[in-house]
Amino acid sequence: MKKIQKCSLILILSIFVFIFVGAQDSGTKNEISVSGGAILPGNVKASYESYYPDDETVDIKNAVSPLIKIVFDYRLKEHLSIGGNLNIAKFNIKDILFEGSSIADGNEVNLGYWDGREHVINLDDIKMMEINGSIKGILLLSENMVLKPCLYLGYRRTFSSSQGGREQGVVINYNAEFQYYFKPDYFLLADMGFIAQPYDGVHDVGYVRTLGVPYITLGVGIAR
Repeated sequence: MKKIQKCSLILILSIFVFIFVGAQDSGTKNEISVSGGAILPGNVKASYESYYPDDETVDIKNAVSPLIKIVFDYRLKEHLSIGGNLNIAKFNIKDILFEGSSIADGNEVNLGYWDGREHVINLDDIKMMEINGSIKGILLLSENMVLKPCLYLGYRRTFSSSQGGREQGVVINYNAEFQYYFKPDYFLLADMGFIAQPYDGVHDVGYVRTLGVPYITLGVGIAR
């Protein structure tokens, strides 16, 4: 688990170093953008076992949650760029289901007693941060419109007052970003995609996995 996290962080740092060195070329257009939107309702699985047996796995149903994205792209070639991004969100949990039935007690879920204490998760107290590296295709739709299919690889961490809500994992996000240049160096963007986590979880508690929770953001960017 820790080895995968270290490899992800090394890859991200390598991308940032490459961006910094490449950005010294004044003939290259780099982009930075900020967008805001929402993580849409989806499903996340959590289990005491890495193979997610039905009798030890819960389904976490998230509600609409606010999301902010900061993105930097460095264009390698005419139709290819690499970059990095920071995602910040408040992850709102609607319910937690076990075998189809809710196990939430108001805004809390009690996972049980071990390690000499109760493991209680506050459903209204989870924040999320991601740092990712990316690779993007660049499709020119017209003189001022661009479509960018993208794949992100990185690291995710959640923050909570309860230990059971503090999760970390490997990020594999995928999305499509549409850009409209209203001036030569300024653009509006719409970003639609999925947040995924194939591996990792909560230390000494369990594993967390999702193949894709949808999100959408709108924003503005600058190219230099």
